[in-house]
Amino acid sequence: MRTLIRPDADWPYQTETIDSSPCRATDELAARLGVRSGVTLRRETIECMDPGGRSAMLVSSWWRGRRLPHSSYVVELGVVALDASQAHALGLIVDTPAYRLVRTRLDAAGRATETADLMLPMDRWTIRL
Repeated sequence: MRTLIRPDADWPYQTETIDSSPCRATDELAARLGVRSGVTLRRETIECMDPGGRSAMLVSSWWRGRRLPHSSYVVELGVVALDASQAHALGLIVDTPAYRLVRTRLDAAGRATETADLMLPMDRWTIRL
């Protein structure tokens, strides 16, 4: 078991980018980023490995334009069932329960610069915030 303490910290181990394609903002993403629904966003999904090379979590990030520096962030914690692509990437079965941390990075004025979903399998993680 690993313990997540700092959801905005850089991952210290190996990562692999599994998606880096543009997408259109859904209503949810538009609300999280303060943009119009349907606007083109940049998207990146990375698989974070533990020190032994086992898949530890998935991080999907969305932002508009180029990535901007942030000065703070907010996090919401929930629980979801993994969909087929998430489960496959993590080596688990579909509908496995996972923590979903919705992290939104903010600039000095409090505007969203980037938002991300951190998917952490519940059998591998505890959360301490």
